[in-house]
Amino acid sequence: MNRGVVLENYDGLKLNSLFYSEISSSSMVYDIFHNHKKIAKDFIENFLDLTIDKDITVIKEKKYPQQGSVDIFLSFSSKDKKTDILIEVKVHDYASVKPEQIKTYYEAAKDELGDGNVYFVFLTQFNRNNFSSESNIFLPGSIKEFEDSTKIIPENRLKHINWEEFHRFIKPYKDILPKEYVHILELHKNWITAKSKEDIKLNTIDVGERDLLSYFSDIVIDIKKELPFGKIYIKDKKEILSIDLEQCNSEHLNKISDVIKTLASSNDINKRVKQITKEETLTGVKEFLSSLIENSESWLLLSFYSSLFDYVSSTDYLKLHGTGSKGFSIKVNVKNKGSISLCTIWISKKIDFSVKR
Repeated sequence: MNRGVVLENYDGLKLNSLFYSEISSSSMVYDIFHNHKKIAKDFIENFLDLTIDKDITVIKEKKYPQQGSVDIFLSFSSKDKKTDILIEVKVHDYASVKPEQIKTYYEAAKDELGDGNVYFVFLTQFNRNNFSSESNIFLPGSIKEFEDSTKIIPENRLKHINWEEFHRFIKPYKDILPKEYVHILELHKNWITAKSKEDIKLNTIDVGERDLLSYFSDIVIDIKKELPFGKIYIKDKKEILSIDLEQCNSEHLNKISDVIKTLASSNDINKRVKQITKEETLTGVKEFLSSLIENSESWLLLSFYSSLFDYVSSTDYLKLHGTGSKGFSIKVNVKNKGSISLCTIWISKKIDFSVKR
């Protein structure tokens, strides 16, 4: 009997009782690193590109007073510099991640070590290598926590690894590991793969099926292809193409204007109904434009906004909506469907298109 095939087809979720506690997974990694220091050293060299001068110390549940305990702690000398690595293990990316946990442990380790280098490894179900920002799935807490941490801690001191990458790394060492270790690793890989698929399924967002272009039957345009420099995210069951205008050059800005004008040219828009922008909205527009005048670096955007607002103002069937406290939307009245927003222009210098709603 081919035991590998049997295990491969086994329902990994039936192993919940064995691995559901995160302590089980962190203990598995600790036992391998503690009893096989060569593997621990190779792990460090492979994922952090660090060399180890001599010996390495591996500690389980390293405690930091008033801060908690990090799952695995590695300490060694690298090029005569004291170096500590903290490894935090997660198998419930949507449930067990605590905000600022990385920052808390990293700073505690820095304070304790003093003159030395500290690195933090986050071993979780998902990272950006196996989770797309363009997916219609809620962002796992692990990715948000890691990316928030990169804004505070130097990126070269942080490493985010998913379990698939860990199991790929450990695979060549199975010939030298005891049989019981190999068996546990295979069970774990089977379980975490099944659990991750299940978590993705449970956190998939039911995005609206109506495409923005379904309102404009005579317009043939792929907004996402026309504006490839934007990023897709999901909010309130809407698929939104968001563009950071501060990162745009004049060609990008012209493309955005062209897309808006193309949508606004549709014959499905009721052009006989005159749209009127409220006075308070016009006041907000003036204040927003005035705020851009003072900084010459904003003049390219000022030109874009001025041209766009002037186009809306001079087109009878378009109007601006909003007070400007957060931004403005460009509204049109579609025949037999009512008022919809073509896009939202945020004062944070971003523009959003709800491509599915």
